[in-house]
Amino acid sequence: MKKLNTIILSGLVLLGCKSQNDPSPTPNPIPPSNVATELLSFNFNETSGQSVSETKTNASFSINGSSGSAERIGGVEGNALRVNGFYGWATGNASTTYPTAKVCVSGWIAPSAFPVQRKDLDPITENTNAAIFSNVNTSNSSGVALGINHHGRVIGQFKVGTNVIQIVSDQEVALKKWSFIALNINASNGSASLYLNGVQIKSTTFDAGTLLWDNNATIYIGKESKSKTIAGFDTNGLTGAIDQVALWNKELTANEILAQYTKYTPSNPDLKIPTARFANDIHRPKYHLLPSAGWTNESHGLLYIDNKYHIFSQRNLNGPYLEHINWGHYVSSDLINWEEKAQVLWPQPGFDEVGIWSGHAIISGGQPYIFYTGVNKSKAAIGLATSTAPYDTWTKNPTAIIPNAPTTSANADFRDPFVFQHNSEWYMMVGTGLRSGSSRGGLYLYKSTSSDFKNWSPQGTMLEGNPSVDGTGDFWEMPIYYNFGSKSIVLINKLPNANALYWTGNFNGAQFVRDNPVPERLDVINQLLSPSIHPDANGNLTAIGIIPDGVTSAKHKEQGWAHTFSLPRVWTLVNGKIKQVPHPNLLSLRGTSKNFTNVVFDQNSSNVLNNSTGSQYEIVATINPGTTSKVGFSLNKNTATGEQTLIYYDFATSSFVVDRSKSSILTGVPLSNQSTNYVLPAGNINWRIFVDASVIEVFVNEELAFATRSFPSTANNLIDLYAQGGSATATDLKIYNIQGGGTASVAKLSEKKTEVIIHPLVYPNPSSVNFNIKFSNIAESTPVYGYIFDITGFPVKKIDKLLDADNSIVHWDGIMDNGSQAIRGVYVIKGLLKNELFDAKIIVE
Repeated sequence: MKKLNTIILSGLVLLGCKSQNDPSPTPNPIPPSNVATELLSFNFNETSGQSVSETKTNASFSINGSSGSAERIGGVEGNALRVNGFYGWATGNASTTYPTAKVCVSGWIAPSAFPVQRKDLDPITENTNAAIFSNVNTSNSSGVALGINHHGRVIGQFKVGTNVIQIVSDQEVALKKWSFIALNINASNGSASLYLNGVQIKSTTFDAGTLLWDNNATIYIGKESKSKTIAGFDTNGLTGAIDQVALWNKELTANEILAQYTKYTPSNPDLKIPTARFANDIHRPKYHLLPSAGWTNESHGLLYIDNKYHIFSQRNLNGPYLEHINWGHYVSSDLINWEEKAQVLWPQPGFDEVGIWSGHAIISGGQPYIFYTGVNKSKAAIGLATSTAPYDTWTKNPTAIIPNAPTTSANADFRDPFVFQHNSEWYMMVGTGLRSGSSRGGLYLYKSTSSDFKNWSPQGTMLEGNPSVDGTGDFWEMPIYYNFGSKSIVLINKLPNANALYWTGNFNGAQFVRDNPVPERLDVINQLLSPSIHPDANGNLTAIGIIPDGVTSAKHKEQGWAHTFSLPRVWTLVNGKIKQVPHPNLLSLRGTSKNFTNVVFDQNSSNVLNNSTGSQYEIVATINPGTTSKVGFSLNKNTATGEQTLIYYDFATSSFVVDRSKSSILTGVPLSNQSTNYVLPAGNINWRIFVDASVIEVFVNEELAFATRSFPSTANNLIDLYAQGGSATATDLKIYNIQGGGTASVAKLSEKKTEVIIHPLVYPNPSSVNFNIKFSNIAESTPVYGYIFDITGFPVKKIDKLLDADNSIVHWDGIMDNGSQAIRGVYVIKGLLKNELFDAKIIVE
């Protein structure tokens, strides 16, 4: 077929050529009207630079964006232009005579995502047109545009006489694949048609007349001519790649369009974000999970299935701003190294046509299910999607499983389902704001009435707030329920002034009965939000939340990405409170270390850690506060600029403090201080601090956690200790360099490695005391670091020792770090031997 079509097209071209025996000169011959001629052609085969050439008129088109921001990838032939939603399109003017009767626009398109439809600004009837070609005069609508709309439908626009005609296909263009699209216009007989991959997919008729153009209108390649913005971001640009764009002097025949399609057989484009884009970004984390570019916020749907972890998140691939939300998808084998996959859910015509908002995922009978919030212009509904291995693509249920909130007058909103099992029954809670009486947050409760989760029965409210008593605001989002055994928790993220709060109590099948009216804070200092939870491969309840940037829209636009996820944390419930510790797998990130013992410091001390610097590292420290009134750390310290971020405990106010008042000399970054009251017991303070460019995560005494953001003006800054009012001693302090982790498709491609887990010999085992954990093949001085965890996953004993050939055994006398004897049961020792993970089971009689 391809060969036949080529012959047909060649024959048509030859019909318009003079005989080779005709000696008369014919400079610049004008082809007959039945021959397809490109008036404008863009091949995008430049290899560098901030411009592209139109090959018929040799006009130069500028690529929007800062110097050096233009990107090219392999195209259907040669290179293609990469466009990035809010920048990267090309604009210019070309001198040509536009046809007023018949014309065709064609080109290849490979969208990474569909463009934005502005939820609060655009009528649902107004189509975005992320155009591969647009020269529309926005004042009088003359000109022609061809592209895709916010639902991925092929869309064309033009003006004939006084009528503006818009034609939109019913078919969605494939994401992350090359597609050939074309718009045929015959103004003289009043017809137009759209083509996708050589096949006509839509046609329309209109009153015949003259096709109108503005010869002075700017031509856009990769963006609609209109100006449509949110928070300073252009919202109607294409995200993906464009190649072989042409404007033809006639309406192409079906065979000619098919020939243009079969002319190329492109492979799928490489649309991963190039390493170079963020190579010089000193604020972008490297070992935290974050999106390849654009916007992310709430994490949700953490799953462990078929030996892989999956997590999803709110995602706008068109730019680092909140709009047109998709579900992003990331996969990992260890919770540390992540691969970003294609988005699994995105807005489509119907109940979720404006956005796919937050939700939850479960596994039932080996089958994963996603429950999500779908929004249109008037309300929110709950949707369902399912998948099969390897879970890269998901199929939506065509209709909402819960079409609207149970009442229309009592709720301020309705979103974020969380599904859980209780006594073999499945329940769903959905966040809301109740408005009957005083404004307060609440959770609607539903019960599943079908095994496929398509039918649900409303059960009233599971829990309601009382803001004057519990401080839980007037709306609750991203709820969590988890049964730890004797007690359960309900966690909500309250609004306004977002904060993650939780109660302990018990669910009775209808309501959650709280132990106390006032909830607990999840983090000591409020910066981690909307955690997603799931047991890991070893049964540890693992949580990953979002850590917002706190920067301005201008800063987000400058950096090209927004927000990051927390490191994985293990949760346990001890004495009615959630204890948070870093996940044991984080030990695998550690590289070389600098070790310090018995470092005495006070308010006059400086650089007591011998010029230790870094941008990606972990601190493990035990500090005796001595006589100080404040004790902690000075991070991201630059003596030349005076920048530093202080993290310390204030004994006078019994508070943890993050002092960011001098954290940066840059604009658009957070400089506010953060502080929360918390009474620490007397004695040493055990710190674990993870610094990853602009992210700082802090763990204290194997139970407390908080996170913050800091944006210094330089990288690799000093690490120092901080004290006021007296002297303190860092009895033991280690700084581990960290490499690896993060998201493979963002800044690097992680090297594939075969994970080998060491299993040391434990003897006697079982026993009540004096366990020996023996490691084999220790030939030189080798550090071993880890924890002994109880059956709930809570760390009860810290292990930190140097082994050698003559001493290859770690001893445990059965006494936990709190001084108590370990009770009867199964324990696990996990950790890092030099650079290798190890684990072993310990049975206490």
